[in-house]
Amino acid sequence: MADKLVSLQDAVASIRDGDQIAFGGGGLNRKPLTAAKEVARSHAADLRLVAFLGGPEVDLLIGLGKASSVHFAYVGLDTFGMAPNFRKAREQGLIEAIEATEFIVLTGLEAAVKKVTFLPTKSALGSDILALANTPFKVFSCPLTGTELVAVPALQPDVAFIHVNEADASGNGFIHGDEFGDLLLARAAKRTYLTAERVVERPATRGHFISRLWVDGVCETPGGSGFTAMFPDRRLDGQGAAEYAAKAKDEAWLRSFVSEEAA
Repeated sequence: MADKLVSLQDAVASIRDGDQIAFGGGGLNRKPLTAAKEVARSHAADLRLVAFLGGPEVDLLIGLGKASSVHFAYVGLDTFGMAPNFRKAREQGLIEAIEATEFIVLTGLEAAVKKVTFLPTKSALGSDILALANTPFKVFSCPLTGTELVAVPALQPDVAFIHVNEADASGNGFIHGDEFGDLLLARAAKRTYLTAERVVERPATRGHFISRLWVDGVCETPGGSGFTAMFPDRRLDGQGAAEYAAKAKDEAWLRSFVSEEAA
């Protein structure tokens, strides 16, 4: 089996201007925050972000002007309030925002996995999401029953970063907590990189399994979730989350935060 160990810097160097980038985890849980910081330090620009349950990784890239759009179901800091840079960008129209539901994001990823142009769902029917001028989702009638459905285009990010508890050098990874749709994301993305707390010879066969078949590279990244929780290794660093929520609108502070783990 091929050795897929790569440095995080080399993984991020594969990103091109305008790429669609997705990060795994959910809210303040198991976020690839170290990877997001490396992306923020890179030369890549005009990134199109995908956020199933986005958190500080999305907020910091928006705050530093790295993102031109975000396709999202949620972006926030959970009990610590709104994501300050995301909120500012939405209020001032600084980025394109494609609003979705959680189920719609998952349906788009599933369509990409199945290699079809779209999949149907009933999610968002009757909501204002479908009335937005830039919505990519279309209402249609089922050809079999006439039932009203929503067509969700395939969602295939160019690059996905997923933080896992353990991985081996060939690309097999295990998540020991909630997977938040990351199993779909790993298969849907054109390139998937695992940032791993530990690279081991033989991962423990428990939890959610990501096969090496869907993984392009493994980056050994201890503490790669930053202040977000990493079950069962670390609890949420509430002090770190509170500091981010309070200071992230200050660009100088945000640049300092991003440079903390620079190689």
